[in-house]
This record gives sequence, C-alpha cells and structure tokens, in this order.
Amino acid sequence: MLCVAVIAATAWAVLAAGWVNGGGGAAVVAVTSVIEAALLAQARAPRLVAAIAAPFLGLAAIVPTTLAALPPLGGQTGGAIVSHYASALVTGLASTQDWDFTVGLCAVLFLCGYWLGWTALREHRGVLAVVPVFSVLATNVVNARDSAPIAVPETVAVVLAITVIAAAHLGALGDRWTAARITPLSGMRGRFAGSVALVAVGLTVVALLLPAVSTTDISARLFPNGLGIGASGKGGGHTGSGSASIGFSPSVELGGPLVSQPKQVLTYTTNTSASVYLRVAVDTYFSDGNWFTPAGGGTVPGKFTWGGVQYPAGPLPRDTNPPDGGVGGQAQAVNASIVMQPGATGQQPLVPFTGEPLVVNMPGTAFGTTADGGSGALLTVDSVQLDNDPATQITIQTTALISTATAGELRAAGTNYPAFTSQYLSLNDDASQGAETIRTLALQWTAGQTNPYDQAMAIQQHLRNPALFQYTLNPPTVPRSAVWPVVYFLTTTHRGYCQYFASAMGAMLRSLNIPTRLVSGYGPGTTHDVNGPHAVAGSHEQVVTSSDAHTWVEAYFPGYGWIPFEPTPPSAQGNYQPIQRGQSAVTAPTPVPTTPKPGPPVKVGNVGGTDPSLSGRNGTHTGAPVPVVVALSALGSAAVIAVVALLWLALPRSLSGAWRRVETLGALSGVDKRRSETHIAFAARLAQARPRAGPALCELAAVTARAEFSATGASLSDRAVALRTWRRALFAATPRPGRSPG
Repeated sequence: MLCVAVIAATAWAVLAAGWVNGGGGAAVVAVTSVIEAALLAQARAPRLVAAIAAPFLGLAAIVPTTLAALPPLGGQTGGAIVSHYASALVTGLASTQDWDFTVGLCAVLFLCGYWLGWTALREHRGVLAVVPVFSVLATNVVNARDSAPIAVPETVAVVLAITVIAAAHLGALGDRWTAARITPLSGMRGRFAGSVALVAVGLTVVALLLPAVSTTDISARLFPNGLGIGASGKGGGHTGSGSASIGFSPSVELGGPLVSQPKQVLTYTTNTSASVYLRVAVDTYFSDGNWFTPAGGGTVPGKFTWGGVQYPAGPLPRDTNPPDGGVGGQAQAVNASIVMQPGATGQQPLVPFTGEPLVVNMPGTAFGTTADGGSGALLTVDSVQLDNDPATQITIQTTALISTATAGELRAAGTNYPAFTSQYLSLNDDASQGAETIRTLALQWTAGQTNPYDQAMAIQQHLRNPALFQYTLNPPTVPRSAVWPVVYFLTTTHRGYCQYFASAMGAMLRSLNIPTRLVSGYGPGTTHDVNGPHAVAGSHEQVVTSSDAHTWVEAYFPGYGWIPFEPTPPSAQGNYQPIQRGQSAVTAPTPVPTTPKPGPPVKVGNVGGTDPSLSGRNGTHTGAPVPVVVALSALGSAAVIAVVALLWLALPRSLSGAWRRVETLGALSGVDKRRSETHIAFAARLAQARPRAGPALCELAAVTARAEFSATGASLSDRAVALRTWRRALFAATPRPGRSPG
C-alpha cells in the first residue's frame, strides 16, 4: 500500500504541473504497475521472469487506458495504431501532441512503479527502489512553470518515499532474523513504523522551512540543453524552464530556452514573387506579458462577442467594409496553394493565410469578433479551423489580402478607431506595475513622433538595433516571478527570440493607445525549384519547417485595417526584414478571384465554439470503438491474471510455499486436505486423481514432512531438489491434448 501511495502521489505531482491536458490515465497505469510488480514479488517469480513480463504487462496497462483517446489515423488500421503507439512510447515526452505525451508519460510512470514495487517488496532495497521516483519528482519541480500546484503532491510523495525506504529496510531485517531463527519482540513493527513516520515528516518539514540556498532559478544551468518536456514553440506556447523545440503554437507565452530541430510542416506557392508570411492565429488577450486568444463565446468590450461562425467552402463570413473595421480598400489579393503535413498547426487543422483571410476552398469554422445583434459577419478573422482530420495531409487553396498602403498614407490615417478595437488596448496591469514600466519606455523611444505609424516604426527600429537588443534561443532566466518576462527583457537582458520582440512591441503600442494584436504563424520559408515531368520551367515553391514558426505584430490603422510590423532582427532562424509598404509588398498583383471550387467532402472534426487557441487539447474525434476498448481491457486483464497465476504455481521459493501449491492443486482436482491428514497421506490420495504426478507428489510430501517434523530438518540440497520436484509434479499434472487429466 505504501508503494501504491508513493507512485500515486508522484503521478499526482506530474499531472498537477500541467504538462498535458487529460492525462489522468497515467495515474491509473502507475498504480497498476505497482500492483503487477507486487503480485510477481509475492509469487516469488525469478528476476528474469519479472523482466521479461514487464513490457507485456506495461502494454496491457497502457493500451486499454489510452486507446479510446487515440487521435484518428488513416484507415484506423492495426498497423497504423501499432506504429503510432511505438512512436509515442519512445518519443512521446518530446511531442507537442497531448495523446503522444500521455502515452510517453504512462510508459515512464509504469517503469517507475514496476521498479518500485519489485525492488521494495522482493529485493527489500528501499533506496534503490525510490531512485526513479525521486528522479521524476526532481525533474518535475525543476522544470514546472508554477510550483504552487505541485507543492502538496511533491511533499506527500517525498514523505511516503522515505517511509518505503524504512519499510523495505525492516523487511530485509526480518528476512535475516528468520534465517538466523531470531524472534522479533512483540510490537516492534508498530514502534518502528511510528518512528519512521515521525522522522519522515520531520525531515520534510525541515527541508521546507529552511531558507533557499540561492534565489536564482538554476533549471537552465542544470539542464542547458533542456529536457524536452512539454509543448512550446517560437510561434508561441509554454516553454517552462527547460528547453523545447521550436514549433507553432497559437498562444504567445514567454518562456525558457528553445532548440531548433527543423521538420518540414508545409509547402506553398503563391501568385506573387514577394516574400510573404503565413498567418495562422491571432492573439488579442494580454496578461502578464503573454498573449492569448479569447475563450469561445467570450465577451469583448462594447457590444461585441468573440466566437466561431461556421461557413461553407468559399468566401469567409466577414465584414470587409472599412468604416466597420474591415480589411480596407488599399489591399491586393494573393492566392496560395498550400500542402500541409499532419500537425502543421497543432491539434487543430487551422488554415495558414498570406494576409487578411478572405477565401478558403474547404468548409470549417471562422473565429473572430462579431457585433452583437448584427448580421453575424466577422469584423475580424482571428483563425480558421477546417472540418477535417488534422492527422492527414491536406492541400488547400486560399485567398488573402495584403495591404499596399504607403507609409505616407498610414501616417495620415489618424486615430478615429472603430468601436470594436477597444479590446486591443488592454494591458491588464497588476501589482508588479509592468504596464507602467512599458509605457515609460514607449514614451522615451517615441519622443518627438506625432502619429501612430512613426511611433510604431520607432519602436520597431529600436528593437531591431543590434547594439541594443540581440536575438537568442537561450534568453536569461527571470530571477523572480513578480517581474513580467517582457519587462525583464526590455529593462535588463535585451536578449530573446521572436516572442520576446513581438510581445514587447505589442505591449508598447498598446501603452500608447494604438490597437495592437500579435500574430502566430510561419515565416516565408526556403525557396525550392519545382521538379518533375509536369513542372513549369522556372517555377518555385516555398518549403516551411517547424523552425520557421514565427510571431509578429499588427497594428490597426483606420481605413486600412491591420498593418504588420516586424520587430525581430535577422538571425540564424530567419532573415526577417522590415515589411515593405506600398506596391512593393506585392509584386504580382491580381484581381480578387471568384470563389475557388470546393474540394472533396472531408470528415467533420472539431467545430462549433471550441477555442482553437488551446493547442494543448486534443480536438474532438472518433476514437477506437467502445466494444474494442472493452474487449482489449478484458483480454489484457485476463492475460495479467493468467500470467501471475501460472508464475505463482510454477515458481515457489520455499518448501512451505511448494506445499501450499500442492494443496492448491488438490483443491483444483477436487481433493481437499483433511486436518488430521499427514502430508504423505494427502499426497497419496491426490496421486489417485493425478496418477502421472503421483511419484513426484509423494517425494515432495516426504521432504516437506522431514523439514517440518524431524530434528535435523531438510538439507539445502533436499530443498532444491524438492522445488524441482514440484515443478515436475505440476507439469505431469497438467492435462495434455488428447489425453485424460490423469
């Protein structure tokens, strides 16, 4: 029970850290692993058998627990499912997909629990048993974004782990006392347990009350290359204290180090030779220096609502009238053909656009702001989610608008902002006074500028100045939580990646009462020639990898709509240059096209009010059928019970244990042992029911009787022979095909 409590508290601590959404099945797997190991330990199974059984028992626990949540796969074939499980078991903890991460976490907790149960109960080596548990707890506390939710479970797990160490030590002492024929004093176990509990609680309380040796966060120093836990990305997302790979995420949360591990996510072609960004999701809600998309159906200041509107293939349901806050008349349409790989936009199949979204050839749900009581047309389109399976490759055709307003036109745009843009001004300041610091710096950097465009350009140029700010994937750690990371970046470190630069510029523009939002998506990628028998001479396509994930800024200008800005300086991750104005922004202009031809019908996925910004959550999907899950669960449970029963029967570790199995064989054969019956008499009676096992049963009865009742007892060699004799008797008593049970 102590081992079960330890692994349950460990799973509790890991899940409380928020690494994954919906990973509760990992706790079930962890507890199951301890129970399986305990049964094997009590059955006295050899170490080799326990090691061989571990992967089978692990799969029997993990698969039924996670199969129902398996994301949809192509054809849902057995081979695809097996391949997905194999990948998740090996690399799940490095994945940004919730299901894969959960399976990887289940595997780690199963190994910890299995090792804990076996080593503590069978080997009686407590310290060795809890080493993996302490490793998981240490990794969790060092890399967790917030220590508050994990404080209680981590403390409980530590106290229980110390108790397991002591209990295992007492078990080892008991074994030695039994071998030496020493009788323990009455009540010793109770007194020992009380002393251990007192010491465990005392040590933990002292550790919690002692002042910290250092106020510096040492996570990045201990793990400079990161542990690969949790989802993150240059385009936004949780990064925690350890490193994670660059990748798309629709939210912008400033975190720790990133590593570049490029993986192709999409390719695209456009009808322009200009370098374009691929806009996927917009973040409008600012909190503590981080940016998020509002929750579905949420209210917006004024008479507006943020939510989703379903649409058929074709033009998006949006209001393009500039007085209402539309995209503006000074813009050029750009067509794009995009081939997206599975997971290119996270858990949801979001659509990348080359500018302000206008048309897409597949049905789905468009998310953005609508006027209460209006026509339902969106004033903004923050993201578009398709009604199709995110785990399959898709090709989509889109049309978007890129502004061709000149710098002079933007300077003269004025500040007569539409009412709905009030939501893009809030900084949600708290006791840290982060917004005041940001506003002070913004006023200093824009001194002498008289219009929003020049103010924005002044902030952009300041951030892109290499003498003042530097791009790095390893930003210094914020020393205390009371300081917003973006404020620490602006005032102290001056080092960060694109999230830091974009968050800083966005917050500074808002502090100057300029409506601003952040955009997450991908940079232009790399140009590749198109080859093949059907390729047009001189044609090109852009190849985009996960390391091209990017975040930039858009500010609102009356009459022109949302205008992009690039505050991130050039780096090894991307040669990001200031965005061109006027006709230079689009070098291959074409008129707005007619509605593209709808693509083939696609499977309906996660639509109707679900917030697409929550990339850590799996979209709704049809998992494995319930009968399949129930059947596999029953089959797995039956297999575990059968394996444990066979191991217990075949592998006794003592003469008394072997004789208990003889009595069990008798009960299974309908021959119960009588109280007044000797071992030899019972064996003779059982031999009548199992004649092939008769000689071995009688031999075992004689050795057992001699060990229990003679003055000298049985020798060690006699005991070894007797255990082999039992296995011979069991084999002989097992029915053979085509033969009678005898």
